[in-house]
Amino acid sequence: MKKKRESKKGKDNTKIIVSVFVVLILFVGGFFLFSSGDNYSRESVDTFANCLTEKGAVMYGAFWCPHCAKTKKNFGSSFKFINYVECDPRGDNEQSELCLSKEIEKYDTWEFTDGSRVIGEPSFEVLSEKTGCRIPV
Repeated sequence: MKKKRESKKGKDNTKIIVSVFVVLILFVGGFFLFSSGDNYSRESVDTFANCLTEKGAVMYGAFWCPHCAKTKKNFGSSFKFINYVECDPRGDNEQSELCLSKEIEKYDTWEFTDGSRVIGEPSFEVLSEKTGCRIPV
C-alpha cells in the first residue's frame, strides 16, 4: 500500500512540473508573439508619418488586404497622418479610378515623388531611405 502512495505522489509531482513548464512556454511564446520589437515613441512615429506625407509618399491599398493591415499596424494610431488611397470600390473614401490610372496592381504599393514604388509591407528603414524622413526612435 505504501508503494502505491509514493507512486501516486511521484505522478502528481510530475504533473505539476509539466503543467508549470507548459504555462511557462505559453507565457514566453505569447510575449514574443504579441510584442513588437519596434518600441518607438508615439510622437516620433507621428513625426515620421507626417514627414512621409510631406515628402509626397502615398500608400495605395485595399481595406481587405493583409499586407496593408500589417503596414497600418506598424504605424498604429499615426497611420491617420499617412496619405492613403483606398483602391477597392467597396471601401470607404475609395479612389479606384485613381488606382486604375496609376496601374496599381498589388497592395500595399507605396509611390514616391521620383515615380519609384515599393510593394508590400515596407519597413520604416525602407520608407526612410526613399524619402529622407528620420526613422522613429
